[in-house]
Amino acid sequence: MPRYPRADGRLDFKSLTLDEIRAEIEGVGSEDFRALQAYKWVWQRGARTFAEMNNIAKGARATFEERFYIPFLECEGVLESGDGTTKFLWKTEDGWQIESVLIPDGDRLTLCVSSQVGCAMACTFCLTGDLGLKRHLRPSEIANQPLQIRAGLLAGTRITNVVMMGMGEPLHNFDNLVAALHTYLSEDALGFSHRRVTVSTVGLVPAMRKLVDVLPVNLAVSLNATTEAQRSAVMPVNRKHSMAELLEACRELPILQHKRITFEYVMMAGFNDSMDDAARLVELMRGMKVKINLIPYNENPAREIRRPTDARVYDFQTVLVQAGVQCSVRSTRGIDISAACGQLGKADPRSATDWFARVRAQPGA
Repeated sequence: MPRYPRADGRLDFKSLTLDEIRAEIEGVGSEDFRALQAYKWVWQRGARTFAEMNNIAKGARATFEERFYIPFLECEGVLESGDGTTKFLWKTEDGWQIESVLIPDGDRLTLCVSSQVGCAMACTFCLTGDLGLKRHLRPSEIANQPLQIRAGLLAGTRITNVVMMGMGEPLHNFDNLVAALHTYLSEDALGFSHRRVTVSTVGLVPAMRKLVDVLPVNLAVSLNATTEAQRSAVMPVNRKHSMAELLEACRELPILQHKRITFEYVMMAGFNDSMDDAARLVELMRGMKVKINLIPYNENPAREIRRPTDARVYDFQTVLVQAGVQCSVRSTRGIDISAACGQLGKADPRSATDWFARVRAQPGA
């Protein structure tokens, strides 16, 4: 894995695995023990400096300081929706901007995480694709999003679910994604259950197979069409990995018994929302353990695409449910702050200080 050294030669501590950190301090003495101590300080206690790690000997702290730096994202703005959704605008060390979205829903608190600056997939219904791909996010930048947001939550409040559905195609940044997900799942780091972590993809078939082989996380596939021509019209990736290839791969994936593949289906009025589309979708899903999320398109001025009526969405869902396909309609959240599905990448920065300060000032913080 890249170690992302700064000009002074120090390595990005948060982009390294625990074993890599141990190897870097080999010969210092008690490296296994000291590495684990520092690792927990960083990921479980949010340490910003090695100096504050007061249960680590001064000599070991000096070694860590000499060899590593602890990076953080700079929060440039926080936008709050009337429905409780919160969008965070982050700036990376080299000045790029990314976004995360925190979505409350009953006893669930879901964080939507970005994996790239921009996106190379150019799906026509997604504003992030307009940016193009600027660069991949480092493992530290992917993992800092839940770490830093968690630090601002009220005591007793926790992020319950993480979805890799923010800016970027996660599997296009495969190695950095996997490194970050190991941090998410490690009991010595962020400690999320694999049942609560979902990776979304446009259908990068080889990377899907690799992901299922190395990590037991949930998989969500962006389908959005019921014919090859339809899908190619809105998702350029279909010209490289056809829908037929994608569905064949999904049937062959060794999905754990208690898991299902989720198919995301963005419904666009007059394009893919007919009852014929619903019937074709039923046929496409045969033979797979699946769940379908219907996502009525979130309109924005940059697109002429329109959202189907609620009645059309209901009728479409009814066809699927009556055919025995597990199906839900994703409620639109955060549309007033451009935080809904397909809208990331167009933030209006505002002061972040007030949100974090206000949360910490609440009773119980």
